[in-house]
Amino acid sequence: MSLFSILSSPDTSTSSLSSSSNLQIQQALQALAAKQAAQTGTTGSDGAQSAVSITIEAKRAANAKADAGVDAAMLAKSLRADLDAQYKAAGKKDTADLTTLSGRALATMALNQSGTFSKTEAAAAKLELRTRDRQSAIAMLSSGTLTAASLQTYTTNLMATRATMSAEEQQLRQADPSLR
Repeated sequence: MSLFSILSSPDTSTSSLSSSSNLQIQQALQALAAKQAAQTGTTGSDGAQSAVSITIEAKRAANAKADAGVDAAMLAKSLRADLDAQYKAAGKKDTADLTTLSGRALATMALNQSGTFSKTEAAAAKLELRTRDRQSAIAMLSSGTLTAASLQTYTTNLMATRATMSAEEQQLRQADPSLR
């Protein structure tokens, strides 16, 4: 049966067709959802599939909260241990994932006041901070039409965010022109 004949026929004759079509569509959607859950799902502590995923932003926020109560020297020591564990797991140096670290942790690495981080690690921390700044700007630019009001809102939000940054982050941004 063609689409034209379905649309031009009376509603009573298509009700059985539409109910069977709806059933097929529902089954296809359920199969697709199950396939996607199997691909993106994670296993829980009991080994069962879980569709819960934690975003990078949520991990960053949790790390920022945990890092806020720690002094800079202890944070640097903890970061060093975490980096070393990641290097050991990967089997090579300078392969750590910095995407979930807090801004304070990245600034601590980039400033390297304790001398515990390599130049490569400090550069990677600065690069991650620049990447986050760039992503924020791109998100603002792609969110809609660019107007003076939207630029003012972005600038206001940026200044408010910078005002609430840790002392390490503010110190790094003042010292490095590429992070201002």
